Amino acid sequence: MKVLILNGSPKCDRSNTIRIAKAFTEGFPEGTVIEQIDLYAKDIKPCKGCFTCWKSSEGKCVIRDGMDEIIATIKSADVIIESYPLYFYGMPSQMKAMTDRCLQLVMPYMGDKSESDTTFNELRDPSMLEKKMVLISSCGYVEAEPVYPALLAQYDLICGKGNYTAILCPEGEIFVTGKAKRQQDVYLESIRAAGAEYAENFRLSDETLRKIAIPMLSPLSFGTITKAHWKDGHWTERDLEQ
Repeated sequence: MKVLILNGSPKCDRSNTIRIAKAFTEGFPEGTVIEQIDLYAKDIKPCKGCFTCWKSSEGKCVIRDGMDEIIATIKSADVIIESYPLYFYGMPSQMKAMTDRCLQLVMPYMGDKSESDTTFNELRDPSMLEKKMVLISSCGYVEAEPVYPALLAQYDLICGKGNYTAILCPEGEIFVTGKAKRQQDVYLESIRAAGAEYAENFRLSDETLRKIAIPMLSPLSFGTITKAHWKDGHWTERDLEQ
C-alpha cells in the first residue's frame, strides 16, 4: 500500500498538523510505503485559468513546474492524506494552488446539472475513485464545528459527500506551547489507533470519529494557556516568521 502525505503547512516538518498526520500513518502496518511532499518546498505556480487542460483530450496542463511530479505521485498512491492547518477558514495558499491545478484530473463542465454522487465533475480516469482520501487539519479554535463548514463543502464537491475522511483537530496550537504534554500524548495515541483502524477498513467508525474529535483541553484551560503564550511573548520570532 502506498500512502502519500501532501503537507500543506508553510512550516513543513515543524507543522502542528503534520505531527497528527504522522501519528495517523504510524498506525498503518509494517511495509506500508509512505511518501511526504512538502508543498511549500515545491515550485507550484497558480492556475492560469486558460482551460487548456480541459481542451486537451489528455488533460495536460500547459505549466511545467513541480505539479508534474505531484500529479504523478497522486496517481501512483493508494491513500492520499492532505495535511494542513486551517487558514482563515480555508486552505493555506500553496495547498489551494495545488488543488486548483488538479483541475486537469477532471472532465470539462458542459453546463449540465450534476447527477453524480461521487464528484461534481466527472474524473478523467475512473480508477481515481478507488483511491482513498483523508483530510487532516488542525486549527487554533476550541471547537471545529463552526469553522470548517466552508472547507468541507469544497471537499464534498471535489470528492463527493462521504467519499473522504475528515480528521479535524481543534486546539492544535497547543502543540507549539509546550504545555499539556500528557493530553497531547493521549490524543496522538488515539490518532495512531485511528490510523490502524483506517488501514484495515479504509474508514473510521462513528465512535472513533467522535473520540478523536474531542478537544484535548477544556475551553477555559486552552484559553488560559494560549493567552499566556501570547501575553508573555513565548511565540518566538521563528514561529511568527513561519
